[in-house]
Amino acid sequence: MNRYIVIGVIGIISGILCAQADVPLAWSGRRDDALDAKAVGRVSPWWTEVRESHFDLAFWFSCIGQPGTYLTMWMLAERISSASLATVLKISTFLTAYTGLLFHAAACTKPLVYRQIAGQIPEEAAQRAMDAVDKYPKIPSVISALCLLLVTPATVAAAILTGALAVPKYMVLFNPIGALPLLILARKWNIRIGGSMGIGLSLLAIVLLTAGCAA
Repeated sequence: MNRYIVIGVIGIISGILCAQADVPLAWSGRRDDALDAKAVGRVSPWWTEVRESHFDLAFWFSCIGQPGTYLTMWMLAERISSASLATVLKISTFLTAYTGLLFHAAACTKPLVYRQIAGQIPEEAAQRAMDAVDKYPKIPSVISALCLLLVTPATVAAAILTGALAVPKYMVLFNPIGALPLLILARKWNIRIGGSMGIGLSLLAIVLLTAGCAA
């Protein structure tokens, strides 16, 4: 067993943790409640109806899971024979690692702040306060999203299609974009598997695992 296989296994687990970190932000945890996909962007009444530990889970799952996913992408870059593609993936990984947790921390902070001011000020003012929490994380969040949803999938796909990454061609779909259909189906059936980024990062870890087996 080589280091790529070990990191691949860690990456799968880390991606699952990141995916599950999104669930407490979009679901109250009550059996009869549906997923609230817009909860991250606006005030949701159920924020005051659950325990604070509900949002603690969202933060700590992400905090613990993210390092393993970034390590997965970095090690994946090492398996790419094209120096230019490997460099692009490493830069994308660095930028994502620098910005990723900041966005998630802001999303977890909003419910905690709202719980302290709910009922004391008008809802419009409460929403403005939530929007203010986004002021500084907004640009880093955009950078993180672009890296995870555009740069990383495109780079890995290019490496696979050109043969610079020795894995089966169908693995071109193993990324956060490729995970979107799974997420759409899961939401349709109200299955709480988490966010597409986390699931997609687990799929990238499978790519690394496969590449590691060929090492």
